Amino acid sequence: MLIQARETPPRSSRGIRVLIAAVVIALLPVPAIADTPMATVADTVDAVLHALQSGDVSEEAKMRRVKNIISEHFDFRAMSSRVLATNWRHATKKQRNRFSSLFKELLSNTYWLKISGYKNETVEYVGESRRGEKLATVKTLIKTDTVDIPVDYKMYRKDDGKWYAYDVVIEQVSLVRNYRGSFQQMVRDSGIDGLIAQLETKVARSSLPAQN
Repeated sequence: MLIQARETPPRSSRGIRVLIAAVVIALLPVPAIADTPMATVADTVDAVLHALQSGDVSEEAKMRRVKNIISEHFDFRAMSSRVLATNWRHATKKQRNRFSSLFKELLSNTYWLKISGYKNETVEYVGESRRGEKLATVKTLIKTDTVDIPVDYKMYRKDDGKWYAYDVVIEQVSLVRNYRGSFQQMVRDSGIDGLIAQLETKVARSSLPAQN
């Protein structure tokens, strides 16, 4: 089962739990309202479902499609800057670009690896709230047999008029804040280049095919 009841997991497991829940919500149908943050979520859902249900392509091709869909609707660079926080300002342009690329690949690989755990949970769209013209939160509930799990998407609208997710909050646990804590410790221990080296290792491992 992807999500357990509302127990407080150890800190080391919270990042994975956030990612798993984010995958679940990315696979569930929600109603769309044109030109709203929720419509972005719904469009993403439809595209991911279509990719997963394609019976005429390989698993590798499905994986590439899903990763491309995620890339279109998540602003990984904005997520990267928020995850690194003050370390982002201290990083060089080369370090920022490398970190953003690796962080995107790590999250995309983790999303794909966890998709097989989808168990046909249902979702309830709760609503969306706006902060000015460019910030919004899309609130949803993943409904299982035993528990309802709140999943919030933090969205912002770029100058192109499109909405992008820059954080996912599962049961009040922010993906960005969760990674920020662990990455800050890595930077303190090894510097930004050390963090990048560790991410390269994590990405390489997450790219390996699952062993039976």
